[in-house]
Amino acid sequence: MSATEHRRPTPADASQAERLHRFSHDVRNKVGGLIEVLRSLPGTTSSEERRELEEFAERNIFAALHALEVLLDDLDVERGTPRLRRVVVDLAEVVRQTIDDVANRYARKEQHLEIALAPDVRVDGDPELLFQVVHALLTNASKFSPRKDAIHVAVTVEEQHAFLRITDHGVGLSDEDLEQVFARFAWLSSRSTEGESQSRGTLARARQWVEAHGGTLSAHSAGKGQGCTFTLRLPAVERLPS
Repeated sequence: MSATEHRRPTPADASQAERLHRFSHDVRNKVGGLIEVLRSLPGTTSSEERRELEEFAERNIFAALHALEVLLDDLDVERGTPRLRRVVVDLAEVVRQTIDDVANRYARKEQHLEIALAPDVRVDGDPELLFQVVHALLTNASKFSPRKDAIHVAVTVEEQHAFLRITDHGVGLSDEDLEQVFARFAWLSSRSTEGESQSRGTLARARQWVEAHGGTLSAHSAGKGQGCTFTLRLPAVERLPS
């Protein structure tokens, strides 16, 4: 076998991959709780000191988790994308259902949605995974937008593709942040507006699920303080089956 050929995976390889998966989940669960511990410290420190402690801990947690993800990539450990249960679905209806689900989050920050959904926008996909993708994008927009802000949600069909665009006027992303926004647990300079966790692994999973559908998920920002637009693009289906 030449150096460039890939050998056939062995049972030992599968066992190693499974152990690494279990290890990664265990690490995430353990270190993720550190933030909550810090936030529940007795009020013996000033609010500024507490914020510094929280950011210090979160930055180091993200660094550890990002290093773990790099290790998994280097070892060619696949992130298990669930098997898609494809049906023809109306993307706008998935968005409406997701908006209902995140309504309480938006109400808490007194944010409101400006919604423009083209009718009968059909895609071939897994309704549950698409729901999770839209949920991640709407939650992200809320986290990084100020109280009482408006978030724009639009579904359109353009050149045989369905598009979902979610635009906020929040903290925005620098060029460096844009390069890493879909990297698992990358530490970005943008901060959520009310101390919410960044949860950057969620966007990475969302992009993975979108790509499994044959689509793309991208982000655009004019810079820090200039808001951000996330664009989901999926092949459109011409007509529903009879």
